[in-house]
Amino acid sequence: MSLTRLLNEHQSKQAALRRDNERLRKEAVLSAGHFTDALAETLSNRVSQIFVNQKDLEQEAKNLSLQSARYAKQTTQWLALVSQFDSALKELGDVQNWVQVIEKDMEQVTRALEESKAPET
Repeated sequence: MSLTRLLNEHQSKQAALRRDNERLRKEAVLSAGHFTDALAETLSNRVSQIFVNQKDLEQEAKNLSLQSARYAKQTTQWLALVSQFDSALKELGDVQNWVQVIEKDMEQVTRALEESKAPET
């Protein structure tokens, strides 16, 4: 074997290794690009879903606040109605007591009148 041929084979192998290395480097760069694109897309989708969930939660919180305000207003109205009902019941009790007092007074007046009309013996 001659030195020239050895040199040519070595240069040929070196060139082939460089080509293979360059091809592998390009494939690695391309794969890394695909990976970062897929990762960015996945993260973007997740972030978008988080924002959608946050918006939904804010809407639900707003609805809950409105319902709570409505229930508080309705409860206040019910309390006022119960208070009015309680007052009406007390008034009925007062009227009944008044009627009983008047009835007793009338019985006393009736007895007094009957006694005054009775012939004295």
